[in-house]
Amino acid sequence: MNAPQAQEPQGAVQSGGEAGSAPGGWSGWRGFVVERRVRESDTIVSFHLRPADGGPVPPHRPGQYLTLLAEVPGKGGLKRTYTVSCAPHGESYRISVKREPEGTVSRWLHDTVSEGTVLKVAPPAGEFVLPAEPERPVVLVSGGVGLTPMVSMLEHIAHHQPGLETHYVHVTTDGSTHAMGEHVRGLAEGRPNIAVTTFYSRPRPQDVPGQGFDEAGRLGPDWLRAHTPMAEADYFLCGPIPFLRDLVSGLAEAGVPAGRIHYEFFGSMDRLLEAWPEALDLAPGAAAPAAAGPRGGSEPAAISRHDIAEALLNAQSDAVVVSDREGFIVLWNPGAERIFGFTEAEAMGQSLDIIIPEGLRGRHWEGYRETVATGQSRYGAGDLLSVPGLHKDGHRISLEFTIVLLKDGAGVVTGMASVLRDVTAHFEQMKSLRKKVAELEGRG
Repeated sequence: MNAPQAQEPQGAVQSGGEAGSAPGGWSGWRGFVVERRVRESDTIVSFHLRPADGGPVPPHRPGQYLTLLAEVPGKGGLKRTYTVSCAPHGESYRISVKREPEGTVSRWLHDTVSEGTVLKVAPPAGEFVLPAEPERPVVLVSGGVGLTPMVSMLEHIAHHQPGLETHYVHVTTDGSTHAMGEHVRGLAEGRPNIAVTTFYSRPRPQDVPGQGFDEAGRLGPDWLRAHTPMAEADYFLCGPIPFLRDLVSGLAEAGVPAGRIHYEFFGSMDRLLEAWPEALDLAPGAAAPAAAGPRGGSEPAAISRHDIAEALLNAQSDAVVVSDREGFIVLWNPGAERIFGFTEAEAMGQSLDIIIPEGLRGRHWEGYRETVATGQSRYGAGDLLSVPGLHKDGHRISLEFTIVLLKDGAGVVTGMASVLRDVTAHFEQMKSLRKKVAELEGRG
């Protein structure tokens, strides 16, 4: 992890700044060839991606994701994010995608994309990552396809930090849905500091304990308390909302400090709001907020916050631009395309420099870095800042904007969401008016 955008439950949400400066880094979209397809389970397929230009790739941080621009026939370009499911090695990436029955892009990847297909990919991004130098034992907990960042982290630990006490705990339905099990056990083999435990929530008759899985039923905080170093470990959790809701709250209630609980959900904002009604300021089972209906006693229509957010993001009036903590663009709405001239495909993954006049960039980045470091901004409480901006064709425009800081559970800034309005016409009118006033005063 970002205003959220709709995505299928493979990865997060949220182009990375570090990727752009690393060897082999790029901005915007880059072509990657599907070098190999590997079926990991009945529902998950891995796609091994190698740059079409033959060049290197920047090493991602274990846990980061890639953004794909999926050109689905009849649907146009659809963006989806998928976690890199391998450790960084500078040559290629691997993403592991679950086929969702209603998932347009996941079904397209599973059913249509073959070896040799070229996909458009933005640089690695995301802040749900393994620390470069872990200071405490690590517990990697995943549900379903949420294993993808955990496998990336586990591969990195196995190859570069095998002495680190690591507990890999995975939950899946049964043997048919268990992905990468043999690979994970191979990573732990011969490394006594790495422990692997697999739960099958509903094992089949042919699923034998000790052969592919270790525990039957649900994983709960009590099991983690009994089998992992809860008093000192860092917990990394990834999976569907109900899975996270139970475990994150359970760890917190068990006394694990918030700074040692790191989590990321896989799914769309629809699923987040369905699973956590309190996100809508509702009690469980309560109705959605109602809009005022027409006069005459007609029944009011229900409007969810998600519907409002989608409508605002898809509007063509004001620009909504979201950038990560390094200043690379991760969301670009139709209003931004109208105001600045860049299409979404052209803007995604680019630095904010594309809309900042060259002479103002130094001052902008000084303030941006300070805001990221301190978590404080004087433009987040309704105050508007007037600044010049840069259009794609090179001409300057006048803008008014405000920003909202995006923070993780520990209060660390992960990015910024800006709402910008083109006030060029108003600015020119005011400038003309001031000129006329000055002329009148001169005559007087």
